[in-house]
Amino acid sequence: MKRKRLKLGLLLDSYDVPAWVYCFLERITNSNFAEFSLIILNANNIGSGNGNIIKSKHGIVYRVSNVIDERIFLGAQNALEQKNSEKLFSNAAVIKVVPNKKGGADCFEPSDIDEIRGYELDILIQIGFKNLQGDILTASRYGVWAYHFEGNPHGFWEVVDGQTETRVMLHNLSEGINGGRCLYRSWSATYPLSPARNRNRSLWLASSFLPRQIALLHQLGEKEFFLEIKKYEEADALFKKQYENPPSNLLALRLITRLLVKISREIFTRIFYLDAWFLLFDFNANTPNPFGNYKKILPPKDRFWADPYVIQKDDNYYVFIEEYVYKTKKGHISVFELDQQGNYTKPVPILEKEYHLSYPCVFEWKDKYYMVPESAENQTIDLYECSEFPGNWVHKMTLMENVRAVDTTVIFYHGKWWLFTGISENEGAFPEVELFLFFSDEISTKEWKPHPKNPIVSDVKKARPAGRIFTSDGKLFRPSQDCSRSYGYGFDLNEILVLSEIDYKEEKVSSVRPWDKMILGTHTYGAEGKFKIIDAYTRRPKFL
Repeated sequence: MKRKRLKLGLLLDSYDVPAWVYCFLERITNSNFAEFSLIILNANNIGSGNGNIIKSKHGIVYRVSNVIDERIFLGAQNALEQKNSEKLFSNAAVIKVVPNKKGGADCFEPSDIDEIRGYELDILIQIGFKNLQGDILTASRYGVWAYHFEGNPHGFWEVVDGQTETRVMLHNLSEGINGGRCLYRSWSATYPLSPARNRNRSLWLASSFLPRQIALLHQLGEKEFFLEIKKYEEADALFKKQYENPPSNLLALRLITRLLVKISREIFTRIFYLDAWFLLFDFNANTPNPFGNYKKILPPKDRFWADPYVIQKDDNYYVFIEEYVYKTKKGHISVFELDQQGNYTKPVPILEKEYHLSYPCVFEWKDKYYMVPESAENQTIDLYECSEFPGNWVHKMTLMENVRAVDTTVIFYHGKWWLFTGISENEGAFPEVELFLFFSDEISTKEWKPHPKNPIVSDVKKARPAGRIFTSDGKLFRPSQDCSRSYGYGFDLNEILVLSEIDYKEEKVSSVRPWDKMILGTHTYGAEGKFKIIDAYTRRPKFL
């Protein structure tokens, strides 16, 4: 039975909203799962902007530093750029409300509550007003939904305190400062050099949360939806604001000075050092294994090797890699052969485009070999077929286009094709944070069905793929990257407990992080029988 659209009310200070807010309002307006029935305008603040989403009353030192920060680090996609949203609500009723101030909270008159209840709303969405309390919290069927940010200003404290993650939550409000039920939450990697960029990426990521969860409620219905979101209950304890207020001028000056020292060190490192990825392998059936015993395969000084994918053919192993040349600042796909004694050939380029290629997901199907390399720079997911193994590859078809997808991993399991990929739904968001799953009866098709629980993982510590999904002792395992401290900091092996068209569950079973002071990261795991191969990176001087 087709469900009716959910009826939404929107609490606004002004029709002028930040761009990231406009993005999700537009997405909801154009959807088939919900409609805006009522706009509630704050008569005390009309024209002043919706400061409740990201508070704007900060000290002069912070404001000046933020302007400089935005000009240097922000780029074109400014999440806080103001856009007028009035045209999105042409079919919605509008009422103006003067809230009562009680202890810093906004409370509504009984007559206003009665008028709002008359619209029989399913959800009230808070963009404007401040610290809602009282009967407004129960004036719609599923209450008031709002974003919750850890700290004010959002994204600043995580950077200056050296926190590795920046967290955002969507919650269902209830009485009290920390009251409410978690509806969705995600962790993104803190951008360590710029509060403005960190905030910007986090907000663009968060822009998807509200329409995503409203769509899920519409799809599942009340009972199933609230059972589904129980997995987020543990997040409530993590979202207690440590910093309710922006920094004073003196504190901001001290924190920003400390940040400038960090930026100077990073500039020095980038000028004089290279991130040098290399490969390590071993013939050992046990996982995990002491990686200090692995044999190194070091590339020439003008390039790095990463993202190993291994195919065993006859008695030898063929390792497909990303080969990145520093001078061209672009990667291509190469392959080398390795025998049972650990002897290996020089890598040979096999696939090169005008755009960057990496992460060569290679697999065998019906006596043929196929590859899905990462081509995020081209905004495609492409399938290649091998005409002569291992060196000749031809483009078979584009599986998806106009998509910012990284490290796509394809498997055939229980009679169906499954495509795992890291996707940024909004330009400007972090690409390492969310894992999406699609399925199909065929590999050569554009008709990939999105999993109903997409994204199946929303956490920078475990979302991005890190190598072939494999079976061991009858169990299915997915390697995943931890990009919290830095890109490619480490990887985990996760047992896939449930993989179906309606559900997905996984559980971490082991972790690998840098094992000595010279190793700064490792982000891909490959195995074929007793043969194991990983990548890792260190820093080395550019000019020596």
